[in-house]
Parts: sequence; C-alpha cells; structure tokens
Amino acid sequence: MSGTMSGRPLPAGRRRSVGIPVLVGHGGAGETYMANGAKELASLGDNYTLHVLPGQDHSVDPHVLAPVLTSFFTTGRPD
Repeated sequence: MSGTMSGRPLPAGRRRSVGIPVLVGHGGAGETYMANGAKELASLGDNYTLHVLPGQDHSVDPHVLAPVLTSFFTTGRPD
C-alpha cells in the first residue's frame, strides 16, 4: 500500500505487469474513495475483474465474500 493511500492516481506501471487473473472487489455500502480506487485498479488490464459486494462496507461479511471467492477461483468469474 506504500504510496497509494494519499488520493493520488495509482502508479499504473506497478500493476500493469500482472499477468494472472485478479479479482478487485469493494463493498457497495463502502466509502466512495474506496470504490473509486477499486474501479481505477480494475481498469488497468483485461485480467482484472471488478466485483461490487452489495450492502457491504470495508468490513465484509465472510459469508458474503466466500461464495464470490469460490466462484472466482473455480470458474474465473466472481458470480
């Protein structure tokens, strides 16, 4: 997280080289700045998938998160 918590744009070069599928999630009831950060991160490449966890904030209920992770790791899609 070093250097990414100040509100400045994410350093794109640091993450564009990631070649594996990446699930980027945020809580639908979370802070706007966190949603914006997740959206920006997910826009960095075709291998990034954005998923909103409806009704969740920064403290995501594990019962909500577990099925999303299970689906992503087994099918490559969060739902």
